[in-house]
Amino acid sequence: MAQDDRSREFTGVLGFFIAVCTLLVLLRCYCKIVLVKNFAVDDYLSVLALVSFLVYSTLALLGIQNGTGKRRHLIPDEKYPNGMKWWWSCEPTYVFMNIALKLSIGIFLLRIAVERTHRIVLWVSLIAIEVYSLYFLLLFTFQCWPVSFFWEQFRGGKGTCMRLDIIVGSFYGYSALSCASDWIFSIVPIFIVQGLQMDRRKKISVAIILAFCALGSTATIIRIPYIKGLKDTGDFLYSTTDVAIWSTCETGIGLAASAAATLRPLLRKVFGDLSIIDTSGRKQSRNWNGRYPSRSGYLTQPSQGDERGIALEDRDGGFTRIHIGGGGDLSPSNSTAGLTDWEREKDSSEKNVTELLPANGGIMKTVKITQS
Repeated sequence: MAQDDRSREFTGVLGFFIAVCTLLVLLRCYCKIVLVKNFAVDDYLSVLALVSFLVYSTLALLGIQNGTGKRRHLIPDEKYPNGMKWWWSCEPTYVFMNIALKLSIGIFLLRIAVERTHRIVLWVSLIAIEVYSLYFLLLFTFQCWPVSFFWEQFRGGKGTCMRLDIIVGSFYGYSALSCASDWIFSIVPIFIVQGLQMDRRKKISVAIILAFCALGSTATIIRIPYIKGLKDTGDFLYSTTDVAIWSTCETGIGLAASAAATLRPLLRKVFGDLSIIDTSGRKQSRNWNGRYPSRSGYLTQPSQGDERGIALEDRDGGFTRIHIGGGGDLSPSNSTAGLTDWEREKDSSEKNVTELLPANGGIMKTVKITQS
């Protein structure tokens, strides 16, 4: 009997991705609003994709209550039309949330892509999948006329529907193009990272995070053999269970991966606070009992004598202030240095800091600070 009812299986998949996607997108919002203070277009689209995913999941759960995942003989006749209605409602919502998700990922990659070739590839891929998605959305929404005939035909309603071959063929095309765009969005970042000034280990870690979207295409590939179930009108709600499950996995993985790719500032804040970099470049354990703990992981100490402040601000809004006391020695014993996180980490970047002494002194001193 278990093989005739797969509704619990589908419910478990929905519950898992609701929890994971909600958590990661909320962390993305915290990271971009609180830490980075730059909530961009791709972040708004990610939130829109999450809201659409929650609507989709709600509709899918309503469908499960009315027969989705069950054999026809297990569904009461009065519930079957409702099950078909909720199944139909899920499909346009699924396409819409993937439109928002793909657009979010594409814009995110376009913001970090510099090379003209990379940008052309990303634009072509993004436009192709978005245009086809719009076509597929309209096709599925209006495959029957009136639209309600999709489920009212099981109550004796009147209307017409397109040939199933057109719907199934278009679904195959959508899956193939979606898979191709996922792989392009996963491979291009690897070439983007190659041009960044960071060590090999960090390049690999960033490339892996950005390329994680390829896992979503795995679910798309697995779903392809099950698309033919759309033709099984006699046992539709059961035959399309695998299509529903793997479509949920596809979007859930993509949404979670795209959110995880933006969490590096949060991870740096959480794990980076456990150590500091001393003047020799070695990591040291933070002195948690120090008088002046620093959020950024730098150990602050009081300065003696006269202090003069240097305020720095880079183009990403990062802020550094250095107080030099005594004879201007920058040793930890008589100086205070505080550093807040940058929006984007710039590894091995160098900044020239100019200290302007009071006008009556008439002396200018330059200090070179290296961030590593």
